[in-house]
Amino acid sequence: MNLFPTTYILFNSFLLLLSTAKAQEKFSSDILGNPNKFSTFFEETLPITEVEIYQYNNAAQSILLENGYAKYQFENNNDWPPQGLNVVPTEVTVIFTQYPKHKSFWLTDYHWLLAKRLEELFSLDSALNDTSIVYNIVMQTDCENEFEAMQLFHGIEVKYQVIVEEEVILEEEIESVTKAKTSGSSTQSKKVKRFMARQKYYTDSTVYTVLDRHPEWQNTVMVIDWTGSMYGYGAESVLWQAMNESKSGIEKIALFNDGDKKKNRKKELGRTGGIYIEKTTPISKTIKLFNRVKNKGTGGDSPENDVEAIATTLAASPQSESVILIADNQSCVRDFALINCIDKPVHVVLCGTHKGINAQYLNIAWRTGGSIHTKEWDLDNIQELVAQQNIVIEGIRYIRTIDNLLLPEDRFANRFGYCDRYYKAPRRKQKSKKRKEPQCYFTE
Repeated sequence: MNLFPTTYILFNSFLLLLSTAKAQEKFSSDILGNPNKFSTFFEETLPITEVEIYQYNNAAQSILLENGYAKYQFENNNDWPPQGLNVVPTEVTVIFTQYPKHKSFWLTDYHWLLAKRLEELFSLDSALNDTSIVYNIVMQTDCENEFEAMQLFHGIEVKYQVIVEEEVILEEEIESVTKAKTSGSSTQSKKVKRFMARQKYYTDSTVYTVLDRHPEWQNTVMVIDWTGSMYGYGAESVLWQAMNESKSGIEKIALFNDGDKKKNRKKELGRTGGIYIEKTTPISKTIKLFNRVKNKGTGGDSPENDVEAIATTLAASPQSESVILIADNQSCVRDFALINCIDKPVHVVLCGTHKGINAQYLNIAWRTGGSIHTKEWDLDNIQELVAQQNIVIEGIRYIRTIDNLLLPEDRFANRFGYCDRYYKAPRRKQKSKKRKEPQCYFTE
């Protein structure tokens, strides 16, 4: 019996408890009003992809809002939201031209223009300013002079999912999956039904698919990035656990939100916090944990404390043989310098890989003797490929650097270069400027 289409429908739902929580803004009025002050935040939050000319996919569920060259007001405000449809936005792409080639020669302040375009977008619909949405920038490079630059498209593409609210159909789908996939317990069945919700979040079945492919992951713990755009993927993990409870080898689940609501300047390496651990059974405890941690905070800035969360979870579960990390491919790992604090293999499940692989997560998998996985493929033999100097992922060749890192051989192919600063510990604020030696004190 093929349950995949049915479960995919369920993935477009979310926890009923979570649906009662308020949406979290990604860009505060302070950030939008002071773009140069928060330039680092913009660069980390909106990764840049360079293309010759932006190609719009008419078949996709998306809307193009046009600004015009060096302008920020929209020429077609009435196109959003799509008429006659109930939708939830999933991705926002701001489209520029890279002319002149270097930003320092631009006549229009880049960060100011970016902030003004986002302000205009959010004034059109406040729901477009949300931590659950993925934000990107596309830079078009096929222009040698201002006239050529003016001929290219400038604006914003908003992708969305259509919400189909058919309660009877949803109830029937839940009932059919529950009967087919659960152990037959009526109590479990009811919990799964309560677990599903009408509020929709972006997801693509990545986590469910990967977990289904790897029943051999036994005596393990699952660590989930529980910030903004990752809520839908977290829902998948709980749904899979609920429907495979009898055969699942996941003993505990840990959620981390990068320090609760801690100020960014107070986030110390290895002491960021916001890590919560719970047993996976009964499933009701897991659902309550998801809601509780969401209310604690959504992470604040873009980089996350993945390594601290993994090591802390392993310290609380010393008998576990491995870790499953549900990671946001778009976010940097702020505490990679603590990688030696992890002494068990980490199986990295990457979410949001449409723009390629973030090498930080490849390095986590490699340095811990683990593996890396997407919805489409698995890479289980990283150590072997490194020894053979033959690491090619999605057409990009990786090499081992003198700093013992795996990075794209072609530096222009490194779409996540903005994360490179996090491979080393931050410098001290004292005059000596020496780097602070990372320690594993948080695992003791």
